[in-house]
Amino acid sequence: MITDLDGTLVDLGINWDSLRERVRAEMGWDHPLKPLGPSIPKAARNKDEEIRAFKIVEEEEIAASSRADRNPRLIEIFEKIKGMGLKLALVTLQARKPALIALERLGILGFFDVIITRESSLDRKEQLMMALDELGVDPSKCIFFGDTPWDLDAGRELGIKTVCVGRRIDGCDYFIQKFEDLAVH
Repeated sequence: MITDLDGTLVDLGINWDSLRERVRAEMGWDHPLKPLGPSIPKAARNKDEEIRAFKIVEEEEIAASSRADRNPRLIEIFEKIKGMGLKLALVTLQARKPALIALERLGILGFFDVIITRESSLDRKEQLMMALDELGVDPSKCIFFGDTPWDLDAGRELGIKTVCVGRRIDGCDYFIQKFEDLAVH
């Protein structure tokens, strides 16, 4: 099982549109920055700008991750998943530091066998391929939980059954309103 973090496991409360505006303003860019992470290298005129822009984003991610609260329902779900002998990976376009902070604060860090962050790749499909490789799992034997059209596209391209969380996206294999809805199944 592979899952995304923000918007899938938890809503960290980041106002992504506001953050895009802040990055554009501070960097003097007019790029739409959608999706944010993969767009920064395209918008940056040099490596220094890219590093500065990612620093702005990471500061916001750390602040948001530091507000996450322990989630007993998520802990229960992951205890059941691990109890079934399933391997578990996280793929996120967040930086590693805020991702680890969020997972620790939620109480679920120790359940993950693999954690892939934007430092490894800014491409969701590549992140999924890395996770599959590290887990030693065939895509057809995996399920992926995500919340964006990019998540769905990447999962479908790799032949992974994809669950859309929070909003139904045309073409998804399954839909749940919240990750915690798994607790009732």
